[in-house]
Amino acid sequence: MAKRGPKATPFKVLQDRKSWRAKSRSGGETSDHKRPPCPQRFITHRKEPDAEAVRRVARTTWDSLAPALHADGLLVMKFRESFACLCDSYGRYVLACQKCDTEGMTIKTDTGYLMQSPWVSIRNKMFDQLFKAAACFGLTPADIAGVRATEKPLEDAGKSKFFGKVG
Repeated sequence: MAKRGPKATPFKVLQDRKSWRAKSRSGGETSDHKRPPCPQRFITHRKEPDAEAVRRVARTTWDSLAPALHADGLLVMKFRESFACLCDSYGRYVLACQKCDTEGMTIKTDTGYLMQSPWVSIRNKMFDQLFKAAACFGLTPADIAGVRATEKPLEDAGKSKFFGKVG
């Protein structure tokens, strides 16, 4: 008995070739190209003033960066959590900077020694997290070329891409 023909091309290879068959394959990944909504924790008000300050800065950061990143194809639903972490880290970084400015960079112990304020450590840790997350989304000058956007959905479907627009 004769064989059925060549094996099917793997989905990943079709996707890398940007083949139309990768989109029509059942079992293939479907990407969600809608802009992800702001996380609920950035919307709900907090009782503590520090938590409310972090929430407010994180929400402002989300609202200012999300439209541009989504338009560039860098922010889709599967990247929502990592972008939320970036916004949250920025809010905590701003809070730590404010605390360092108001309370000082050092504190005096009971025995009279000066030691580094805990807010300095928090600020440094949040800066590291923020810098790493910003690099993932191409928000630093050195990392702009290194990011790759998800494919945007094609507006023209079927045979219409071969013919001019009617109307």
